[in-house]
Order: sequence, then C-alpha cells, then structure tokens
Amino acid sequence: MTCGQPLDAASELDGARQTRLASNAPAPLVEKMRSAKLTGERKPVTALFADVVGSTTLAEQMDPEDWTQIINEAFDLMSQAVFRYEGTIAQLQGDAMLAFFGAPVAHEDDPERAVRAALDMVAATAQFARELKRSQGIDFQIRAGINSGPVIVGNVGSDLRYEYTALGDAMNVAARVQSSAEPGTVVVTASTQRFIGSVFEFEDLGAREFKGKSEPVQVLRVIGLREAPGPRRGLASVGLSSPLVGRQEELQRLISLYEVVRAGRGRLAVIIGEPGIGKSRLLAELRTELDGSEGPRWVEGRCVSYGRTVPYHLVLDGVRSLLSLPLAASDAETRAALHEQLGNVLPAEEAADVEPPLASLLALPLTPAEQDLLQVEPDRLQGRYVAAINRVLRTLAAQSPLVLVCEDIHWSDPASVEVLLKLLPLLTPLPVLVLFVGRAETDTPGWRLVSHAQTTYGDALTDIRLRPLTEADSRTLVGNLLEIESLPEAVRTSILVRAEGNPFFVEEVIRMFIERGVIVRSGERWMATDQIAAVEIPETLHSLLLARIDQLSDEAKRSLRVASVIGRQFPVRVLERVLAGPDNAVPDNPMPAREKTL
Repeated sequence: MTCGQPLDAASELDGARQTRLASNAPAPLVEKMRSAKLTGERKPVTALFADVVGSTTLAEQMDPEDWTQIINEAFDLMSQAVFRYEGTIAQLQGDAMLAFFGAPVAHEDDPERAVRAALDMVAATAQFARELKRSQGIDFQIRAGINSGPVIVGNVGSDLRYEYTALGDAMNVAARVQSSAEPGTVVVTASTQRFIGSVFEFEDLGAREFKGKSEPVQVLRVIGLREAPGPRRGLASVGLSSPLVGRQEELQRLISLYEVVRAGRGRLAVIIGEPGIGKSRLLAELRTELDGSEGPRWVEGRCVSYGRTVPYHLVLDGVRSLLSLPLAASDAETRAALHEQLGNVLPAEEAADVEPPLASLLALPLTPAEQDLLQVEPDRLQGRYVAAINRVLRTLAAQSPLVLVCEDIHWSDPASVEVLLKLLPLLTPLPVLVLFVGRAETDTPGWRLVSHAQTTYGDALTDIRLRPLTEADSRTLVGNLLEIESLPEAVRTSILVRAEGNPFFVEEVIRMFIERGVIVRSGERWMATDQIAAVEIPETLHSLLLARIDQLSDEAKRSLRVASVIGRQFPVRVLERVLAGPDNAVPDNPMPAREKTL
C-alpha cells in the first residue's frame, strides 16, 4: 500500500498503474495471453515478488507526487523485465510487484525466466538508483523473492489484469522469502532452485522461519549465471548415468560427416526431434568422439526460449563461443577480451577492421570513431557483421576443422536466421561441419534454415530425424540407470509406459521415483516401495507438457481435456461421439476405426 494515502486511493492508484503497465506489454505477448483462455485451472507457476527497500522512510522524506513518479518509473523498468520473459504482472501493491511465470501461458523453463527477470529488475533499478542518488540524494534499492508451486488461475480480464488464487501458500512464500532478502539481491526457495541449479550460482542461506509456515523454508541467494552452465537434464546429480542407447547409427553418420570435413569439404546436418528425445545427448557424444589432439574446434550457439524477440541472440552466443569470450564479465572486460582474442587470431590490420562490427554486435562500448564508422543502414550493418564473422571463421578453419553447432533453432530470432543464411554459402568450401539442431516446428523463423538447407545443399546435407527409443532400448536405458538387472517388472513397466520411448521422460520418471522415496537404494541395489503406482507425473515433465498444450488451438485443447477424461487408450470414434454430443450425430463411418493413446 502506498504510504500516506487512504486505502481506497492507494488501490485506485495501483489499478491505474497496472493498466498503464499492461498497455506497454509487447503486442505478441498480449496476443498470447488473450488467446490463453484459462480459468479455474490448476497450473504450476513460479511467483516473483519484488518491492522497494525502506519505502516508508523514503516516502516520508519526499513530496507524494515526486514519490509517486519515482515508483512509476521503477515499475516501468521492472515490468519490462517481466514482459521480456513473457511473465504476467498479477498485482501491484503500493511499492511491490507480484508477477507470475507459467500462467496463463506456460513455458518449459518458467523458473529460469523468473530468476532472469528478477536479476534484470535489480540491474535496471540499480542504474535508476544511481541517477536518483546524483539528482536527489536518496538511496533506492529493490529486492526480490521467488518461489514455485501450484495455483488456480481465474478471472482472466481483457486488459491483461489477472487475479490468481493459490492452492496452498505458493504466493505467500514468495512474499515471505522476499522480506528476508538483502537490498539489491534475489533469493529463491529450494523448490525453485532444484529446477535451475545447472544455470545459476547460489549461496545457501540455510533454513529460515517464516510467519504462517510450520516448517522452515530453505532459502538461497542467486549469485548470477554460471560461467559454464551444466546439463539441464539427466541423472548425474543423483549419481546415475548410462552409455548412449539407441542412437549409435545417428552418431556414426555424424562421425562419417566429420571425416569428409577433415578432408577439406564443408558439410551440413540437420538434427530434428521432439523435446527430450536425445538431441543434446547425441551432440555430447559426438563431441566426446571427436575430441583429441587432432580434434575440431567446437563452436556452439544456443537459442533460448524467450529469444525470438531478442535480435541476434543466437549469433551473439556463437560469436562468444567462437572467440572464447567470458560469459559473466563486465562490458569493459569483454571488450578487452575481444581485442585480445582477435589479436591472437588475425593479423593486426585485419583485427582492427573486424573488431568494431563485432563489438557493435555484442553491444559493447564503442569509441566515437567506431560509432561514426558504424552509422549505416541496418542491412549494411548486418552485412558487416557477416563479413567480420566470416573472416574469423575462415582464419580458424585454416588452422583446424570447425564444428559449428546452432542448437534449439526453433527458438531462433529472425535477425540471426538472416545472418546464418548469408554465412552458409561462404562456409561450404571450408572444412566446417554445420549442425542445425531443433524441433520440427515449421512455423518458426528458425525453420527457414532447415528449408534453405533442404532445397540448396543436396548431397552436402544430412537429415537426421530422432525417433522414440524402441521398447528394448528403453528397457536397456532403465537397466543402465538403475544399475540392476533385477528391477521389479512392475516398476520397469511403469517407467516404460509413462516415458513412451523418450529418454528425457525415462530419466525424469526415475528421478521422480527417487526424490519421492518410492525407489530407494539399499547397498548396491535399488528397491521399489508399494507407493510407486500412486505417484503423479513429475513437475519438470508437467511444465514441458503444459507449454506444448498451450500452443494448441482452443478446439484442440478441449479435445485433449475430453480425451483425458475418457482414458489413456481408446478408439478415436469414442472421442468423436463425446465431442459431438447428443444433439450432433456422428456419421456411421467418419473415419477408419483406430485407437488413440494419450
């Protein structure tokens, strides 16, 4: 509640602020939210609660209008971070903001999005605070708390104002945790950290007692991004691993391609598969096979799920990998590293030509002379980016073969796609193996790379489509991960039925069983308890599935909900009759009888 104002006035002010912030939301996000007509639905979300530290004292020192203007500007900065990662601003409470990630639009990485948004909030308001300190002499800081848990989504309004009611206390915990944070920091609960431990560094603050909580809550401070993010999937954290299963043929095809590249001819491969099917694991195995004294230089650019509106984000990641630039360094440190690395790769004169456009691409500080040099039309500037990257690639390829990986291209931004389309013809004569890796999402900008390759490269292109593991391979994977041959058949069958040939699903179902204590280790053996059949689908898969479902049309979502009530397996004709209802007769033979499995 805003200090010094009556309750009704404060509520009215908060409502006006929220309406104004909603009007600033990016148009694509607005459309997504308005098309996600979800009410009264249980969904896992990550809640972000941020507020101004010491606002009561600050407000007492200032004219109410001046304080209101400061809070409005701070909310503008904070809301930009929320919208950047496709979150929803649920409430404004005086000097505090509550945002959600995962409702009404779900993503498979909502906890990560929430933490990135919070870190961006702190960084943006820190710059704002420095300006306030200079101009008005006040100390302004925010802090943020994050927690993940289930909520019920309801009362979706047309102006992007959403009201949520929590099942349990997921939202209250986010607010309580935030109150324990130091100024200028972000803290998370263990329920959020377990989803993002491979991406961020944390300081464990221990278990804290909070009002209304019968048990202490484990709290961790987010230090920042890991310099080298770990694998986001897999069971290494619980000490389990498996050799590659069911992908030996695809691996051998890629190794054979690299042998052609070593002979001096460029090649391109497209690796397509559903989430969790094993694309990243295949790349990791290929890198292991090729590493050695005469191995290639491995250059990897990875798209992020929120990156389609971030220009050049795939190319930026690739350039950082190409030149081994530090991930968590300051702009000045990165510019110095860029200068040093280009000096190591190129002759001094060429390095001087290449450095300004690459610094511009990376949004690094430019000298006035460099700024004047790069004041050109966007198309010409993009051409300079392409030329600079090409000169570095050609020089490095002359020293040793390159493997250039573009991962998760279904999330690529249009600007990166344009750069890559211009680079590809220049790479064909070089010893470079280009790998485009992604999902079969043909309506995304990144699919243009696949279409272009398919129509242009002919025999120089290898198309690899990863299919679900066979039942035999899935059984082998389960046996390898649990390290025993005598796993009870009921447990093995339960895992196979739920996973349906998807390696990630296999691993996550096993992880769920272990975390919930329905599979326990006894010496060298794993034992199953009687509760294994009652365990629900794990949250990591739940979020992934919800993200896929949210992409469907309203009609398809309704069909899916009805089908889930009918059962796991049923004839399609049954679903047709239920959807048609008693007043809409279904033709006697609308389609051949067949079964559908959910």
